[in-house]
Amino acid sequence: MKRNYIGLACTGHDNALAIVDSAGKVVFAEATERYLQNKRALNSPPDDLIRIDGLVEAYCEPDAELLVAKTWSKKAPEIFEREEKAANQRLQSAENEATSAAVAADVGIISYVHSFISGNIAEAGQHLAFRCQSNLNKKIVTKSYNHHFTHAAAACYTSPFTDAACAIVDGFGEGVSLSFFSYKNGKIAHVESSSLDGDANRSLGVFYGGLLCGLCGFDIWRGEEWKVMGLAPYGKRNDRIYELLHACIEVEGLGLQCPAGRPQALAELFSYARKPGSPVDEVADLAYTGQLVFSELMTELLDNLYGRGISSNLVLGGGCALNSAYNGKILDQTGFDNLHVYSAPGDDGNAIGAALLAFYDDHPEARPRPDFQSAYLGSRMSTETIDNVRRFGRIQNLEELPGRVCERAAQLLSEGKIIGWVQDRAEFGPRALGNRSILADPRPIDMKDRINALVKFREEFRPFAPSILHDYGDEYFINYQESPYMERTLVFREEVRHKVPAVVHVDGTGRLQTVKEQWNKKYHDLIRAFHAITGVPLLLNTSFNVMGKPIIHSVEDAIATFYTTGLDALIIEDFLIEKA
Repeated sequence: MKRNYIGLACTGHDNALAIVDSAGKVVFAEATERYLQNKRALNSPPDDLIRIDGLVEAYCEPDAELLVAKTWSKKAPEIFEREEKAANQRLQSAENEATSAAVAADVGIISYVHSFISGNIAEAGQHLAFRCQSNLNKKIVTKSYNHHFTHAAAACYTSPFTDAACAIVDGFGEGVSLSFFSYKNGKIAHVESSSLDGDANRSLGVFYGGLLCGLCGFDIWRGEEWKVMGLAPYGKRNDRIYELLHACIEVEGLGLQCPAGRPQALAELFSYARKPGSPVDEVADLAYTGQLVFSELMTELLDNLYGRGISSNLVLGGGCALNSAYNGKILDQTGFDNLHVYSAPGDDGNAIGAALLAFYDDHPEARPRPDFQSAYLGSRMSTETIDNVRRFGRIQNLEELPGRVCERAAQLLSEGKIIGWVQDRAEFGPRALGNRSILADPRPIDMKDRINALVKFREEFRPFAPSILHDYGDEYFINYQESPYMERTLVFREEVRHKVPAVVHVDGTGRLQTVKEQWNKKYHDLIRAFHAITGVPLLLNTSFNVMGKPIIHSVEDAIATFYTTGLDALIIEDFLIEKA
C-alpha cells in the first residue's frame, strides 16, 4: 500500500505540519503561525480544520493512505506526571525559605507547561482524522515519536553528512533537557540524555529563554530570545553576574546540574534585572554576560561530545540551535570540523523529523541523500489574488516585468529603495531566505535605523542579515563558513566593514546567508545584478513582517504590510508596485 507521511509538530508553540511523499521526499512544510498570521500560534492545532483538506489534496498522492506522525511519544503525559511528582518532592524537602520559594515558582510553571503540551498532543491530528473520514475518503494511521528523537531526525536527515555526532539542546523533552545521538549511514542511535529529575532549571533552553531572557525584561512566550542576542554585543562582561550565572547551572560530562547555591545566586541575580519601564541598554552587560556563559556551557558540552569519538561532523538541533551568535563560534571553539544546523531546528522542524522517521520505519533499507535540503517548502502566492489586484486594485504604479524583475529590483535597491520581495515558495523556519524578505542596500550607514524605525517598528539595537553570493564569502568574512539557512554569525573582515555598514553589527559580526544559484536562482540573480551595479555582492535581508507578527503568508498580507509601513516598493513574482 502506498503511503504518504504527515508530521505534526504539536508542542503548543511553533506548531507545524510537514508532508513526505511515498519516495521519502519532503514536499511541504510550514508553521501554523503563517496561515493564521498569529505569532507562534500558541495552542493552535497544526492540522487546521479549514485548511487541511487543501493541503492533502495539493501535496499528497491521490492513491496513498496517510500515516500521521506526532512529535511527542504516547508516554509523554506519563513522563510529565512523573516530573511534576519529583518537583513537588523537591519542594517538600526544601531546606530553607529561599529554596522553597524558588522551587514553588518552578513547580507552578512546570505544571502549566506540561498541561499546555499534553493538551496539544491530544488535539493534534483530530481534525485531519475527521476530514479523512468525512470528506477525503482516506485511510489514516497514527504514530508517535519521542520528542528529542524527532529533533535528531530533523537535524540528521537534512544534513549533508553520512556520519555525524548529533546534539539536541532545548528547553526540555520527555524528562530530559539534552540528548545526544550518533548518525551513520542513515541510522540514528541514542548515545546519552541528561535527565531533569523534576528540576526544569537543568536546561540550557530554560537558562537562556526563561532566566536570562526574563532578567533582561523580554518574554520567552513571545519568542524574544532574539532580543537578548541582538542586545548582547552592546554590553561588556560583568564579573559578578558571570559568577552568579555559573552558580546557577554547570556541566557534568554530557549532562547539566544545578549547584546547591543556586537559590542564593538567583536571589542576587534579580537585583540586576531590568526594571519595568527602564531603558533596555541598562541590561546590555547582563545580556552580554549571559550570552558568554551560555556559549561556555555549550562549548564544554560539545567538547565532551567530540571526545566520544563519534564523528568530526556535528549536527545541532533544538531551540538552542537558533542561537546564531554562538553557532558561528562552534568550529573555532570545539574539535568539530563541520557543522549543520537546519533552517528549522526548533519545534516546528520536528514536523519534518517525525514524518521522515515514519517513512524510514516503513522503508528500513532506504537511506537519505547526504545533500542540501531546501528550506523553500511552504506555500505559494495565489495567482488568482494577484490577478484580482491587477483587475480591481486601481494601482497606478503597477508593472509586470517578466524576465526583467531582478534587474529592475537591483536598480531600485541601488537607489536606496526598501523593497518587499516575494517569490515562489515560502521558507520553512523562522528566517527569511530570499523568498519572503524585505531587502535593502547595505551601503548607507543609516539604512538599519531607517528599516527598524519605518518598516519593522522594532528596537534600534536589532541587527539585519547580509545575504552574500557564496563566491565572495572569503572576501567579506574571516574564516568564512557556508551558512545556507542564516544559521550562524561570522566576523566581517575589517577592510570591508565600511562598504556595508547597515549589516555590520556593533561587534563587527553579521548573521549571514550564503546564496548559491543552485539553491535559489532568482535570489542569486538579484544579488548578482545588484553586484554588477554597485560592486557589492550582498544585500541587507530581513523577514517580511513587522515586529510581533509572523512572516507574511498571502498576497493580502504583503499588500497590507506594504501600505502600512515605510516600504518603497513591493515585488510579488514578476509584478512591481511602487509608491507614488
